[in-house]
This record gives sequence, structure tokens and C-alpha cells, in this order.
Amino acid sequence: MQKRLKSMLGIVQSLAFLGVLLAPLTSISHPLKLSASLIEFDPEAKTLRMECKVFRDDFERSLDSVLKGIDPNTIKKEEKAKIIETYFNQHYVITFNKKVLPLKLESSKYLRDFNVLVFRFEPHSMMIKEGDTLTIKNTLLFAEFGYAQTNRVAVRIPPFSIKDGHVTTIADYEITYSF
Repeated sequence: MQKRLKSMLGIVQSLAFLGVLLAPLTSISHPLKLSASLIEFDPEAKTLRMECKVFRDDFERSLDSVLKGIDPNTIKKEEKAKIIETYFNQHYVITFNKKVLPLKLESSKYLRDFNVLVFRFEPHSMMIKEGDTLTIKNTLLFAEFGYAQTNRVAVRIPPFSIKDGHVTTIADYEITYSF
């Protein structure tokens, strides 16, 4: 009887251990809630471009603010770019000298092994000179994840020796540069 009880206890402990190992995989897709973006000025082409990486499952969850209950699986391929642009233009606003630079999707790529979407937006032609102002407001995914969400923003503007990294949070989501 004791041998049988020990055997059953061993099985229960093994199952419990296995359950602890598998629980995070089934209950939480990933613990990090973040995005990473790059805003970069090319002094030769005189263009400013933006690229952003987000977790696919988080991004799809956040699209409800644009889709308003429409099933994402029913959206035609040619409509997807407009939906992405609408979302980004609501939650990632780049202003140059008080003029909003609308984000128009240039390309997107899904990195399946990492569950990451990479969005590249068309560059904006511009001249940056002393006295100009660039403001970045990044509120991506805050509505869905609140204080758990962090947005990392790298800014590179070589003519003014700017090579910065910033973190935007729900409480501090705006970055301003005065040249």
C-alpha cells in the first residue's frame, strides 16, 4: 500500500511540475508588452523615415479601435494597409514644425519565429535646419495594456549629432527636439 501511495504521489508531483512548466506557455502569450521603433533622418536623401516592430498578437488585439468589431479575418488584403495606416496615424504622431507627417505604409513583414510584425513607412522629404522642431507622440498599445506597455523609440538625426534612445510610457509618451 505504501509503495502504491509513493508511486501515485510521484506521478502527481511530476504532473504538477509539468503543469507549472506549461502554464506560462498556455496562459500568457508573452510577458513583454513593448514596441520598438526607429525614426531616422537621411541627410543625403533629405528624408525622415519611421519603422516600427510590434508583437503580432498584441497588435491584432489593438486593432479593434479601428475595426470596431469587424472580424480581421474578413478583411481583404488591399484594405489591410489602410487599416494599419489609420491605427498608426491615431497612435504614432510625428510633427515637424507643427505640421503632422502622415504615416503611409511602405511595407510590412511578419517574422513568424518571433511573433513580430515589422512596419516600414514611406519617408518624408524635408530639410532640417536650426530653429526647427520635431515632436514624436507614441501611444501604441496603451489603450490595451496600460502601464504594462513600453514603447522604445530610437531617433537618429546625424546633422545634429542626435543618436538617442527613449522609452515612452502611458504617463510620458511625447519626445520633442528643437534644432
